[in-house]
Amino acid sequence: MTSPMMNSSPVDVRREGVSAASRTAADGRDCVDSSLLFRGARELIIDHGGNAYHLRITRNDKLILTK
Repeated sequence: MTSPMMNSSPVDVRREGVSAASRTAADGRDCVDSSLLFRGARELIIDHGGNAYHLRITRNDKLILTK
């Protein structure tokens, strides 16, 4: 299965309007709204250390991360 995000260029959340969609969590860490990351898709691929991880939104609106 090919992800809609697979052929897209990576999103640099620092340049993609994060100020409107980001906030600081209660513990002081940065927090980004998932709609900014998914941009209407149900799945995206995260490259981490040369490995591809799939982040999906389930039918129950939960997130699942798989390698």
